[in-house]
Amino acid sequence: MPELPDFSVHVARVNAAHGVKGEVKALCYSDLPGSMELLDEVCVRPKQAEPFVTRVLQTRQIPHKSIYIVRLEAIADRNQAEAIVGAEITVRASDAPQLPDRTYYIDDIIGLQAVTAEGEALGLIVDVLKTGANDVYVLDGGLLVPAIAEVVINIDLAEGVVVIKPLPGMME
Repeated sequence: MPELPDFSVHVARVNAAHGVKGEVKALCYSDLPGSMELLDEVCVRPKQAEPFVTRVLQTRQIPHKSIYIVRLEAIADRNQAEAIVGAEITVRASDAPQLPDRTYYIDDIIGLQAVTAEGEALGLIVDVLKTGANDVYVLDGGLLVPAIAEVVINIDLAEGVVVIKPLPGMME
């Protein structure tokens, strides 16, 4: 697989082909309205094929959802669109939209050490689940941590630490 380290920020995942002209439905990871419309050049990272860089020709949001219909320059028909279902769409860090305070890209969170306010190490964050209501941090030991203000006390990217206050019963 060719290395494309510049394209390190995950912005969406291709969920399905749409129509016959190569459009895809993509789940946008951003909570920022309209962020998908700002995309120009992206890297598509299929699970079973080589990643490739392409231009975004058109995007339109499905009303009231985080799903966008996306037309990519490199995808010309439904067969090609179906071949990239499940692919991650990434952008260069320099092209990623600036986030408001106390919001983070998933790639910034993965790899951080989760600790309690008392300093007890809980594990590394290995994945972030998008549940709809709130994100959930998955720790390497299997613990699931809801990413809500009552639980996540502080995120310190410089120190590589997420401080949490477990809810009653969460550690059992």
